[in-house]
Amino acid sequence: MTTQTLSPSGGTRHAVTPMRRLTSSDLLKGNREIIIEHAGGEYRLRLTSQGKLILTK
Repeated sequence: MTTQTLSPSGGTRHAVTPMRRLTSSDLLKGNREIIIEHAGGEYRLRLTSQGKLILTK
């Protein structure tokens, strides 16, 4: 459900729902690598030794 408000120009504006935010530690849960399924494909999200994230198909 969205809320409609009038903008200063008189047009209708939709309220934006805040973007859902996750931490990498919530996703990885102590692992260095996880597999994410999306649209029938598998993607690997890996945490490097330097603390960077790499997403590969």
